[in-house]
Amino acid sequence: MKFIPLSMGIISFLSVLVCFNPKADTNVNSANKKINKQIITGPLTPNDGKTLLFIGQDSDTISAYISAVPEDNIEGITLYTQMKHKDPAKTLFAVFESANWKAGDVDFSKTLKESPNAVLAVGLAFDNCNQESHESNIAKGEYDQNIDLMINHFKSLAPRKVFLRIGYEFDGPWNCYTPENYKLAFQRIAKKIKLNHADNIATVWQTAAWADSYGNENYDFRSKQHLQNWYPGDDVVDWVSMSVFYRDLSQWNYVPPISPADTQEITLAFARKHNKPVMIAEAAPQGYRTGALTRSFIQLNDQSPFTGEQIWQAWYQPFFDFIDKNKDIIRAVAYINTHWETQPMWQCKPGIPAGQNGCNGGNWGDSRVQANKYIKNKWLEHVNNHERWVQNSNY
Repeated sequence: MKFIPLSMGIISFLSVLVCFNPKADTNVNSANKKINKQIITGPLTPNDGKTLLFIGQDSDTISAYISAVPEDNIEGITLYTQMKHKDPAKTLFAVFESANWKAGDVDFSKTLKESPNAVLAVGLAFDNCNQESHESNIAKGEYDQNIDLMINHFKSLAPRKVFLRIGYEFDGPWNCYTPENYKLAFQRIAKKIKLNHADNIATVWQTAAWADSYGNENYDFRSKQHLQNWYPGDDVVDWVSMSVFYRDLSQWNYVPPISPADTQEITLAFARKHNKPVMIAEAAPQGYRTGALTRSFIQLNDQSPFTGEQIWQAWYQPFFDFIDKNKDIIRAVAYINTHWETQPMWQCKPGIPAGQNGCNGGNWGDSRVQANKYIKNKWLEHVNNHERWVQNSNY
């Protein structure tokens, strides 16, 4: 079975290495200089301006974190499912039974029992490149039975809060969504949540914030209308969200059309314009190895020595600085704490470019904070800051 593209396990596109010079969006920079520091709130946002932390993204990874980092009380967890059939018995995998898409077991029942008080974030996929359009089937009502089943199940978890990432990374070229059908599918699911009075569920609209368009107009962040073209509407979107695997280009071996930092700033500006809280729904130091202490490009496994202190200063500190700088609007963060290269989906053999056999999903590495003592201690200094981060999921 094809695995849900949890992040950018797709990077068959990355074999196309284009070389453009990125230009900062001065309008975005100006907009973000005029930030209204009033804390932005919305459905299920934490109290007192704090930020909520999720750990993911599979059951094995979450169990390992609970065991290896007992100093952190897990406030949120991230898991995945999919909707790709009108028959309930043939979809919603992992919600009612264990599933494995070559990236660790995903077992909602097991993980919810291990973290009985944690908030739940769910990545809901309905992608299917070059095959049946599930987004269209959802929009036409053909999957309504499945949608109701899913909503009622997550509603039954109350008072546990559920953040539903509907068609996450909607604009990632690897997911093959189309703007109009995607918006209609999102709207149908969101409206059914309201009709079912599932008040413990918040809708999350997650851009990949990906820097390369590969010439496809549907995925070009340089267009000022890019996000608006995909936006389902203020009435159905509770949270704006994005993926953040890098801020600069130090992990890249080519120059994309726009910098990752610019795509993220554009997303923040869009969220501020629509007065929506922001979730960083997927984040990890891609290309770094916290256990082996190396760094490599995301498109090529060619590792160089890097100490724990260097990894922290190169990725973690700028990541936390970015969150703190925008603490008025970034109200939730999901970190992927996993040993990527031990999972078949994310293995990348040395010297093989991303997108080719042996490195189909790109070079991911090892993002376990517990794999290095220095990184773990610095991590705990930040996430256990009671004034800054939620320490109790019953907020």
